[in-house]
Amino acid sequence: MVFITIYALGLQNDSGGYELRNSCTKLASSPRDITTIDVGASTVSVFERMFDFLSYKTIMIQTVEVPENHVILNSISLFERSRSFLERHSQINLYLDRDTAGLKCSSVAKGISEKYNDASPLYDGFKDLNHWLISIT
Repeated sequence: MVFITIYALGLQNDSGGYELRNSCTKLASSPRDITTIDVGASTVSVFERMFDFLSYKTIMIQTVEVPENHVILNSISLFERSRSFLERHSQINLYLDRDTAGLKCSSVAKGISEKYNDASPLYDGFKDLNHWLISIT
């Protein structure tokens, strides 16, 4: 009998499912949903995936962090599901991937409301915030 132990980092979503990641795979358990972190702030930052969120938190350790809420979409296709939470905020910062889907989503969001801000020019030339952070460390 052979036993294989596999480790993964997991982030629970708002419906009780998990997004699971390790160096070999990306998995999710049902149900799929967004992950919200609500500390009662008027600003919210939005990320496609958990590692972009963790990269952001790593960067913010080096600054005076202002309280803000967070949304991890866990898939760009879940953006619409997040809108009711997002639009309760006075400022919405989008740290989405700089691929076709992420840039299109940011563009559509900015057309919905001036509260949406595309923050992805910070990591222009890189796929996402995580890849940018890896390149500078």
